[in-house]
Amino acid sequence: MAKEHRILIVDDNKDFADVFCDILKANDYMVESCYGGAEAIEKMKKGAFNIMFLDIRMPEIDGIQTLKEVMRIQPDTTVIMMTGYSVDELVHKALEERASDIIYKPFEIDKVLSLIQGSRLPGTAG
Repeated sequence: MAKEHRILIVDDNKDFADVFCDILKANDYMVESCYGGAEAIEKMKKGAFNIMFLDIRMPEIDGIQTLKEVMRIQPDTTVIMMTGYSVDELVHKALEERASDIIYKPFEIDKVLSLIQGSRLPGTAG
């Protein structure tokens, strides 16, 4: 039985996004992946995802711009930023724009699962 959270993985590294997606699917989550900010924004307009894992550094529309638009479209979304770089300024900006958390690549899947389990579903208390 699939778990209730609907998750979107956004990363311009297609292989990373697809593997991350497969790992979460293997843990019974409803999850999709996409490979850029514009595609993520379109997916958010068409369907409700309550958790998004969003890469900070992407070409064209970066993670910060994507985060701002996602918060406008679906403000209850839990957005967890991902980065493989030491980008303190971008991390600070992401937190200012209501990112829920930051994880650094490579990350432990147990930490990711813990973050998901700790996220509330829209319309629930907590």
